[in-house]
Amino acid sequence: MAVILKKPEMINQQVGWCGGCGHGIVQRLVAECCEELDLVEKTIQVVDIACAYWSIDTLNCDGIAGPHGRCAAVATGIKKVLPDSNVYIHAGDGCSYVIGLAETCYAAQRNVPVTMIVVNNGIFGMTGGQMCPATTLVGDKTVSSKKGRDDTVAGEPFDMLNIIQNYPIAYAARGALYDSKHIDETKKMLKRGFEYQRDNKGFSIIEILSPCPTNWKMSPVDAMVKLKEENEKIFPVKVYVDNGGEQIG
Repeated sequence: MAVILKKPEMINQQVGWCGGCGHGIVQRLVAECCEELDLVEKTIQVVDIACAYWSIDTLNCDGIAGPHGRCAAVATGIKKVLPDSNVYIHAGDGCSYVIGLAETCYAAQRNVPVTMIVVNNGIFGMTGGQMCPATTLVGDKTVSSKKGRDDTVAGEPFDMLNIIQNYPIAYAARGALYDSKHIDETKKMLKRGFEYQRDNKGFSIIEILSPCPTNWKMSPVDAMVKLKEENEKIFPVKVYVDNGGEQIG
């Protein structure tokens, strides 16, 4: 029997992301999870002042744009005031792991029951394509590393989930968007993060490997290939922590 696919009702208008960007896929997965878990009316999104900001105009739920890098702190405040709400963060790797590294770590240390989604596209996207110290691969060219990232100058990228799995959190996982199989697995990770918040089990972080064709200066197809063949070698797709801090990966 044919399966009829339709747009989630939570998505109420089009948005302005670049062609081939993964943020739109993430947004749809969030909407599907919230609808399937009957969380739409309780949902409050916290978006970064960067690429993720477009989501606040598109999803039919309450939301706020936190100062750049401070999303985890803003989400913490909302959850403390409205503990029954479904608070999730939609932010990038630069926001979460560089400018807002302290805020992300303290939300994890406090095990605040929010769901943090980090879109890892290996670059500062909205500000023009600068190198991201946390995630830009060695050798990758950006507007601030025109000859390619030099590890003797800028160091190497680091796997933040390897670090954050040592905090007293409920869930940490990394998905990817380069094919339908991994998109389905990423949706399962997101749903787990929302379920753990619903059940008050603690802090969840789901990092998602996503392409940035515009700033990588690639076609959308080539960007997906790079994501699979290069980025995933440094940032493995797997579950790091599940069910109240039990380490499994």
